[in-house]
Amino acid sequence: MENPVLEQLEGQVHHASETAHLLPDDINRCYEIICATNEKLEQELEIADSRGREDYDKDLGRWKTEAQKLGDSVLQPRKFAFIGRTGVGKSTAINAILGAPVLSTAADGACTSVQTEVIYENLPPSEWRVSVQFIETDDWEITLSNMLDDLEVYRDRGPSNHGRGTHDDSGPAMEAWETLKQVYPHLRTLSFPPPEQDIHTLLEHEAVASKLGTEISICGVGFDKLEVQLRPYLTSHSSIAAGGPPESSVWHLVDKVRIYGAFEVLASCAVALVDVPGFGDANKTRTNRTEEYLKTAEVVVLVADIKRAVDDQVMRDYLKRFLRTMIRVDGSMESLLIVLTGADVPINEDQLHHLDAKQRGVIQEMCQAIDRLDDSLKEVEDSSKKINYTNSAAFKELMEHQQRQRDITSKLRTKQAEKNTYIAHQRATRVREVFLHLYRQVYHNISKQDTAKEPPPLPVFCVGSTDFNQLLGVGRRNRAPLVFTNPEDTGIPQLCRHIHDFGRKRALSDIKAHIDQCTLLCAEVNSFFKLLSARHDSMSKTHEKAARSALTKFKRLVEETCEESGGKIDKSIKELENALRDEADNAADCSLDTIKSLGDDCKYQTYRAVMRREGEWQSIDLNEDLVCDMLEGSVSSIWHELFNDSWKSELELLIHSILGHYRAAIGSIKDGEKQNAKPKIATRVQDAIKAEDILGTAKQRYLSAISMMQREFGGSFKGFIRNELQAHYDLVGSECGKGMFQRMKDLNEEEFRTDNAQKLYSGLVDDVMLAIRSAKNAGDRALEETIPRLCAHIERRFVFIRKSDKMSKETRKKMLTFLDEQYIKSLAEVTLITDRYEERDTMPME
Repeated sequence: MENPVLEQLEGQVHHASETAHLLPDDINRCYEIICATNEKLEQELEIADSRGREDYDKDLGRWKTEAQKLGDSVLQPRKFAFIGRTGVGKSTAINAILGAPVLSTAADGACTSVQTEVIYENLPPSEWRVSVQFIETDDWEITLSNMLDDLEVYRDRGPSNHGRGTHDDSGPAMEAWETLKQVYPHLRTLSFPPPEQDIHTLLEHEAVASKLGTEISICGVGFDKLEVQLRPYLTSHSSIAAGGPPESSVWHLVDKVRIYGAFEVLASCAVALVDVPGFGDANKTRTNRTEEYLKTAEVVVLVADIKRAVDDQVMRDYLKRFLRTMIRVDGSMESLLIVLTGADVPINEDQLHHLDAKQRGVIQEMCQAIDRLDDSLKEVEDSSKKINYTNSAAFKELMEHQQRQRDITSKLRTKQAEKNTYIAHQRATRVREVFLHLYRQVYHNISKQDTAKEPPPLPVFCVGSTDFNQLLGVGRRNRAPLVFTNPEDTGIPQLCRHIHDFGRKRALSDIKAHIDQCTLLCAEVNSFFKLLSARHDSMSKTHEKAARSALTKFKRLVEETCEESGGKIDKSIKELENALRDEADNAADCSLDTIKSLGDDCKYQTYRAVMRREGEWQSIDLNEDLVCDMLEGSVSSIWHELFNDSWKSELELLIHSILGHYRAAIGSIKDGEKQNAKPKIATRVQDAIKAEDILGTAKQRYLSAISMMQREFGGSFKGFIRNELQAHYDLVGSECGKGMFQRMKDLNEEEFRTDNAQKLYSGLVDDVMLAIRSAKNAGDRALEETIPRLCAHIERRFVFIRKSDKMSKETRKKMLTFLDEQYIKSLAEVTLITDRYEERDTMPME
């Protein structure tokens, strides 16, 4: 679907930061060429392999595998995961970005309760396609078992289980019962507490069993119809006709929803927008799925209310915690975007206490102009009342007065809109400054950098989503905008450009990466078959010996360099481990108090619900409470320094050193050629391959392994402590009957006695360090696999071919012809397409 805001901006002079929109047809064409060309290469290699050439080059099988992988290339969209507290406007903002009322909003009486992905698909305008995936039976059985257990414990409550003030501890049972009634309509006639329910009967209930583990597809035209049709699957709000049969609230059973359409902002095909609910959800299975989902998001978009972000201390504390978490996950801050909603909520200039004299002067001038127009309008209205309607000229005079009224009213509205927009922009500027100041404080606190040094940039957008939707006709509600009269002033167009530009860059980067891999593969295959086409190798034995010596030296130097670099990284990792163990000891000492506080603060049914859900229920997060201080102080700065600075810097130095050793080896071989008038071997090596590309690919794989570990870590150790305590939670949660509350507390307090707690937290640190070292090992393997490949590139060009040639000249000629006339030309066509966009980016602005 075409986004009206992007249409409106067409023809305007673009700012220097704006870039050309990437067309979906061009992207699809690039991938079609890459896939088709490599499928053909795989076939050609299969023919060559069947003729026995594996005797000459063990890499032949690897080339086929690489060609097959490239032949299956697809563009994977990066996920922009929108998160935030209920009611802050995530869905409204997404609708504005998409230019269509795709998601239900709080204004519609509902909020999105299911992970919802919006993905580009080249459909006709206003057409859409939806995939609804339901959770598996095993997942629902776990949730159902916990809810039935909450009800059973409430029914069987007795005086021996009553702790302080626990007589009315109905929270877990009431919540479970409300959920059950929503999912199973036949239970709605029963009163609370209901009689015992059989789990197998509920699992086999037709309204539920027919959906679990399935997927349904819905297609249609018109996005207003899409929102209505999806509402039962996405939200707790649904419209039931009066007198109609009760319906099951199936959203409890939905895993995720995918919405496909031709949304202009997603036209790069490299970005998908995701509305991610689930924080603080009492449904542990759903909460854990949400946390797992966020680990796969390329960018986390934190949505917060613009007013609360500055004025509410609770919100500021929440933002600080969130920023600390994200900085630990990604110190470059490339994976975070801030969207502050509510810029279109009217405020009075008296509420802006930060304005300077010049700004207040501007507002005062606007107020004076408004007052003058008000006075003029009143004069015209008073004059109209004095018109004598007894003569024929009176009608003409009345029409003139009415026209003057309309003109003055129009000017008055324009001037009021200018004032509202100016005030809104001043507030947005102030809020952005306050937020970025908060960000700098948190970043410097973690990184321990000089406060004069700016942290990585953090994009912050203040938006008026509701006014934008009204101005562009997005949605069903029809009212006049409250603040903005120009869509550009709402901040949504700037956010759209940011998202599209991100996707365009990622799409081009992905295609370029595929082209680089194809070019490298082509160079290897081409050089191999050209070597086979030569009748004899003219290198002298003396030169060959010297070349092999240079290659051996290269291998030795690279091994020594890798060992030295790895030692430095290991030393930094050990420093982190020592700091972690110190903090783990401190956390172990405090853990018993945390456990006792839980027992004092919770009623026994809530206490049991927490245990049954592995430490997390509603607002209670025992796992986080047990580890929240472990990443503060020195650990936080050491962690940040290691993962976001020193490790990456050391890797850069390592790659640079390996490249230097490689060039030295090539130089040594070239020196030997000066005594040999035959073809220059080293020159052929350099012409055939680019060591920078090979090593660059290895570096990206290394960094990807580190990044994946950090995302898995998620900025908190609560996942590690939850895994360590899983068996213990099962044991405590299984308690029932008379005296169960005290027994649960006794089991927990025994688990966190000094010796046991020290052992528990030591195991947690072991798990953390295992994850870190596993990531390092994965990165090391990427380098280890690259070095032999570099060596093979060199060696293949000066080795003698003494065996009988089993491959026919026709086969060799066919392969070389294919590479020259089809493969290389196809890559050139893809490069030509991508270069057009890069040229537009570098064109001077008029």
